[in-house]
Amino acid sequence: MRSVRAFLVLSVLCAGLRSYGARPDTTLVDSVLSVPYDDLVRDLQASYHMLHRAIPEARSGEDRIAEGRIYHTLTIIHHLLGQSDSATHYGLKALELFRAEGDRLRMGEALCGLGHGLKRTDLPQAITYFRQGLAMLEAENAMEQLASNYDNFGVVHDINGDLDSAVHFFRKSLRIKEDLNDSIGIPYSLNKIASAMLPEGRFEEALQLMQRADTIRRAIDDRMGLADQPVYFGDLYEAWGRYPEAIAQFKQGVRNSEAMDFPYLGQYCHEHLALCYEAIGAYEQALISSKAARAIKDSITTESTTRTILQLKEQYNAAEKDREIASLAERSARRQLYIWIVSIAALLVVVFGLFLHQARQRRLRAERDASVIAEREAGLKAVFEATESERGRLARELHDGVGQQLGGLKHRLEAMRGKAPVQDVITIVDETSREVRDLAHQMMPKALSRLGLAPAMEEMVHRMFNETPVRATFEHFGTDRELPSEITTGLYRIAQELLNNILKHAGANEVDVQLMVDRNGVRLLVQDNGRGLGNTIGDGIGLRNIKDRSRTMGGSFQLEGAPGSGTLATVRIPYPPTSK
Repeated sequence: MRSVRAFLVLSVLCAGLRSYGARPDTTLVDSVLSVPYDDLVRDLQASYHMLHRAIPEARSGEDRIAEGRIYHTLTIIHHLLGQSDSATHYGLKALELFRAEGDRLRMGEALCGLGHGLKRTDLPQAITYFRQGLAMLEAENAMEQLASNYDNFGVVHDINGDLDSAVHFFRKSLRIKEDLNDSIGIPYSLNKIASAMLPEGRFEEALQLMQRADTIRRAIDDRMGLADQPVYFGDLYEAWGRYPEAIAQFKQGVRNSEAMDFPYLGQYCHEHLALCYEAIGAYEQALISSKAARAIKDSITTESTTRTILQLKEQYNAAEKDREIASLAERSARRQLYIWIVSIAALLVVVFGLFLHQARQRRLRAERDASVIAEREAGLKAVFEATESERGRLARELHDGVGQQLGGLKHRLEAMRGKAPVQDVITIVDETSREVRDLAHQMMPKALSRLGLAPAMEEMVHRMFNETPVRATFEHFGTDRELPSEITTGLYRIAQELLNNILKHAGANEVDVQLMVDRNGVRLLVQDNGRGLGNTIGDGIGLRNIKDRSRTMGGSFQLEGAPGSGTLATVRIPYPPTSK
């Protein structure tokens, strides 16, 4: 609230407007300096333009006091517009003109005005200016000016954390205003004294003082004061913990700020509405009020920049003022550029950080996926290796155990040949031995381990289609290269599965099998002219086995064809890294 009050309590800066007249030949200057304070602050833009139009007339008339008063009044306008640099600039110009004319009363006003403008940015310098200015005003016994500036010096002490000194100067100001019957100034002092009581918990006393201030302002229809008054009540009720009443007062303050076009007041009210809503747990309303406060703050910055540009254009023909404003605008532009550079750099850092984070997350996901796939492939490979090992063991058991026993039994029965029952037994034993040999051969063909992949595959094609109407051919190229046992076994099983599938489901009369080995790896092609894709895959289990076997060997499996046009199965297996 203190920042808002600092803009509202400006009687110290305009007291000189009512005390001194202008020279008779300066009609515009005289008119400008005779404008009442309430009218001056009612339309800040109109006052700004009017004051600037009066500057050339004051210079041409060589009225240095009038020129200084115009600069002093421009200090008020720039404070209200939130343009602290310009306010300080005009305050210093006014001080130099008053010093050159030896007007100590106006020097005291100008020094206090400079202190009032610097209280937020350079508190020690502000205190120094106030002490110098008040000493001059006290020496001149300028009670009206002292009343306003005691108030503002109390605000400086409040900002500095010296509450006792603040209350001391507030009360000194109130006594003078009551002696002068200053109905506009008295409510300001009452509200300041009441606000100083809030940290001490003296809420009832503060309420009485604020109600008295409100009554006076309503009696004289003080528009600026009435616009500000609900905010004092809001501060009181907020400190008191009476949040619903505080909310009602701050809402009224928002409406007043909109009616008076005073955005600083609206910003302050929205900020404290957010605090009150948060205190009662209305977090959604608190968020809305907080956003409204930020929006007003942003709009103030935007509007201030726009106004500065318009002012620079309007003052283009005033050479000295143009140079001064241009310098201020240049500094503002540099600050704005710096802000933009820092903002863009921060944004780039954030974007780059997000990019690195996402890249790291993608890399981690890829590593996890690769780990899962590798683990699954290793599991499949282990299953196939265990299956082949078990097939080999069973084949050896059938051949070396059951096969040998059946062979021995057959030789014994041969010795008893001629007897009819024995002949039947020999026939049964012979068929059983042949079935055991075939089963052992299918589980682990001797040709694969003895001769290699190509001869074993050729023998399998001949054996499977020899007694069928299907014309089967087998071709191989470059198969003299030695391949790892897991590749030869895997390709043999894949070919066995594909050929069994053709026999069971394809209805083909031609089958072509090709095995090719080159520098890129091994390719197996199995083509038929049967029913085509959709009918050659059986129940799907065999196809899945083929895909799994191909993948565990690091290769790929592709099935092409259409209904009625046959099927082409292609298996590609690259050489393992250690393959020679």
